[in-house]
Amino acid sequence: MGKMHDKRKFIIVLIIIFGAALGFYVYSAFSEKLTKSTDLANESIGGFKVLDNISSPEFIREYGEPIDQDNNNAYDYYYWKGGLKTASSNTDEDKGKIMRLIISSTDDDPFENSLQTSKGIKLGSKKADVLSKYGDHYYKSYEQGADIIGYIDHKRNITLEFWCVPGGRVAEIRLDDAEVM
Repeated sequence: MGKMHDKRKFIIVLIIIFGAALGFYVYSAFSEKLTKSTDLANESIGGFKVLDNISSPEFIREYGEPIDQDNNNAYDYYYWKGGLKTASSNTDEDKGKIMRLIISSTDDDPFENSLQTSKGIKLGSKKADVLSKYGDHYYKSYEQGADIIGYIDHKRNITLEFWCVPGGRVAEIRLDDAEVM
């Protein structure tokens, strides 16, 4: 009777662990879709918005030629002066359309970059400042060692994410088309 009881306990513990893992996965996968919308209509980084084009005269005048480039099957990633990084469409009909704008550090100081969001959040800003300026309707995620606070504009299908390092300071900012993975 003791072995049967231990086996049942083990099975129940496994079911609980599996259920918790499944619940966390489902919550993580859909949390941004369940988050209340935040108006990101005026959001830009470096003067440019998602769906602008890196081939536009305005973009070329501001950023010139890319410093470096990484490509994958879905997007062309470009590194520009001033620590701006973009992911743009690489399909013929949408070539150059910006799907992601990233503010990242420019050198040895992980918080050094003059680019900022429309509400003045920049690298090195405190997590509390993000919450006070963008509000309580956010989703949370954790990736690559960063505590991520994200806002979604359901009407425009845009997300704005603040990647915070331990200590609660913003180390990366991403303005994305919500479909970008």
